[in-house]
Amino acid sequence: MAPPHGNIYSFKIDDVSNIIRSVREEKPAHYLMEIESITEFKDSIEGQDEDYLESMEFIAAGHTWVLVIHPHGNTNIGEENHISLYLKLISKPRGFGWTVNAIIKFFIFDYEGSKYITIQCPTVHTYDATRMTNGISQALLLRDFIRPSNGFISRTDLCKFGVEVFVADAIPTSTGRLSTLNARTTNDFTWTFDKFSKITDSKSTDDFDMEERTWELEIYPQGWGEGKRKSLTLFLNLLDSSDLTGGKKLYVDTTVRIINQLCEEHKEDSISGWYTKECDGIAAIDLLSLSDLHNKDKGFKMDDQVIVEVEFKLVMLVDEV
Repeated sequence: MAPPHGNIYSFKIDDVSNIIRSVREEKPAHYLMEIESITEFKDSIEGQDEDYLESMEFIAAGHTWVLVIHPHGNTNIGEENHISLYLKLISKPRGFGWTVNAIIKFFIFDYEGSKYITIQCPTVHTYDATRMTNGISQALLLRDFIRPSNGFISRTDLCKFGVEVFVADAIPTSTGRLSTLNARTTNDFTWTFDKFSKITDSKSTDDFDMEERTWELEIYPQGWGEGKRKSLTLFLNLLDSSDLTGGKKLYVDTTVRIINQLCEEHKEDSISGWYTKECDGIAAIDLLSLSDLHNKDKGFKMDDQVIVEVEFKLVMLVDEV
């Protein structure tokens, strides 16, 4: 089941072969910046040597970064038809021959749909002493960015860009391997929880397999942790993590949804992060408020049934060699 986009774009979200694009409601976890008078700014830097914008420094995943935006494209490499987005590493790990392996997801806000377009490479970006900047030179066509119906520039000439970055531990060169297990294939799994009001604490779905691993979704109708008695919580649990030892990790990027049974306005969140032997479950804690869950007019619980869905977008293994 495809999620609603809230806005009909002039382009297809998945109409690209070398990047992963999707839509989500939640803002980026690590950095978000809003640019005022974007049209004036674009015009003022056009043709200049420094035809880009750098954000303030921010800390994420134990490192210091800067978001770099080329609103006219990275002209240094001849790109003029797309917005180019990059993430520059400012801090350098100690030691000789260091590398930082990062999974980067960029965001552009849609003011009309109140959602974010996410843009991500299906591969790992490697930073080292000779390469401190990585990103996507063809993130979004300029004509699609400036088209009013797409909503990326507000009616008051604002725009928002953001980024999330997930990093494996900095490791010496040639001591690790990052392999993409699932980069482009969309995999959706859907379950119906019957007699939902009878679930006292939590309930799990049947086991299911994805990329030679066994998983389950675990739902907490009354919430968990900070969401207790406030929001429905959903965990994505890895059931066979015993081999994730000695620095071996599994990175997963998914979207989870509570299906609206009255219309296409589903409630969704992302579950993304590193799975290890010690950490075999990651949650969307505030997936859906309890007031919306129990409001019959909202459509998330009908005839005492709740339908959940998980969409796998990326599964990546970090292993030693």
